[in-house]
Amino acid sequence: MRRYEVKTHSQNGEDGIINHIFSKINTTNKIAVEFGVSAGGGGLETNTRRLAEEGWNVFWFDYDDASNLPPNCVFTKEFITASNAASAFATANIPTEFDLLSIDIDSNDYHVRAALSMYSPRVYVIEYNGNYPGNLEYVMPRDDNYKWKLWETNFGASLKSLVKQGDALGYDLVYCESRGVNAFFVRKDINPFPVKTAEEAYVKLWWSR
Repeated sequence: MRRYEVKTHSQNGEDGIINHIFSKINTTNKIAVEFGVSAGGGGLETNTRRLAEEGWNVFWFDYDDASNLPPNCVFTKEFITASNAASAFATANIPTEFDLLSIDIDSNDYHVRAALSMYSPRVYVIEYNGNYPGNLEYVMPRDDNYKWKLWETNFGASLKSLVKQGDALGYDLVYCESRGVNAFFVRKDINPFPVKTAEEAYVKLWWSR
C-alpha cells in the first residue's frame, strides 16, 4: 500500500491510505471520529481534515484547542481517557457503527480503544509504539492522567499487542505507514485486503533510538 501514501493534511501519508481503503470498501454514513488533533498544529495536521473538506461529518476531541476548524466538524475540548471515552461518544450522538475512527493520543490509545469496544467503526487508525519490534508485546499501564513527553519511549502499545486486541475486536491489520507511527485496521466482515501479522507489517518508529 505504500504507493498510496499521500499527505494532504495528515502527518505521514495517512490521507492517501484512508482514501485507498475506502475506494475498495466504499462508505456508509461518512462519519469520522478523531482523538488527538492539536499536537499537529491546532487541528491543521490530522487524519480526518481532508475527509471533512470532502463532505464527511467529522468529530474531533482534544484536551487543547483546535484552531481553523474545517467544515462539517464538531470539536469537543475534552481530555479523552478510558473512563470517559464512551460517555463522550454518547454525548456527541456518535452511532455505534460509523466509517472511520482515528486514535493518536500518544498514551492510553490501547485502553481507550478497549473502552470503545461497543462501537464498530468499519476502519480504525491507531498509533502504535514503534520502539518495540513487531514480535514483542507491550502495553503501558493505564494512567488516565498521563501526557506524553517529547521523546519518551514507554507510551502506548506495541504493534503486536494492538494486533491481538484488534483480532479480538473483529479487525484485521492491513498496513503500517512508512514512518512507523500509525496502523490501519479494517473490520473482518468487510476486509478485502491481505491480512498482515505484526511481524509482517511492522515499521520501526522513525525517531526510535
